[in-house]
Amino acid sequence: MRVPEPSELRRIGRHERVLAAGTVLWRIHATAPSYPMPWNGLRTFGPLPGARWDPHPEPAGDHSPLGAAYFGFDLLTCIAEVYQDSRFIDVETGSPYATAVETPRDAALLDLTDHWFLRAGAKAALAGTERKSDTRAWARAIHEAWPDLDGLVARSSPVGRDVAVFWTPGAFPPVPAFSVPLSHPAISGAVAAAAELLDFNSNAS
Repeated sequence: MRVPEPSELRRIGRHERVLAAGTVLWRIHATAPSYPMPWNGLRTFGPLPGARWDPHPEPAGDHSPLGAAYFGFDLLTCIAEVYQDSRFIDVETGSPYATAVETPRDAALLDLTDHWFLRAGAKAALAGTERKSDTRAWARAIHEAWPDLDGLVARSSPVGRDVAVFWTPGAFPPVPAFSVPLSHPAISGAVAAAAELLDFNSNAS
């Protein structure tokens, strides 16, 4: 698969989706033991084989300050993304937390959910390809073309809803709007509903 050079992408132009300050985004992140990820952190090590839109250059390594943080616009999308391979919502391993943030400022994201991909020479189906190395190559080219972008918006492969991928710390306010363990009673109903809707199993009580 050929990925356009950054100069070609700049010639084509970009289609932004601006998330207004105060937009609510969700993420599920491990807090222990081997690979904890703070709610307000970018993963600067990459690219990871299982990650679709990592902008890190090859080979894999720590490319700080460049990083990636994956968000859903709702908790169900996050659950589908995180547990799609196992189809088991594990609320224990890694002590996962569900955290909601309100974006502290307007954030400019490249919109991959409409005609832009076709205009750039790809097809919308590319966003859901099993060859995640292809989408990572596009992420690298997009970041090289427009390093000022905060990231991108794409379709979630499991559920078809939108996800936001941030490459800058712009999504993180000083404190989260909401953050509890995924096993917490406050969201047990939402986790159970997601498991039923997605036909996933779970060890949530």
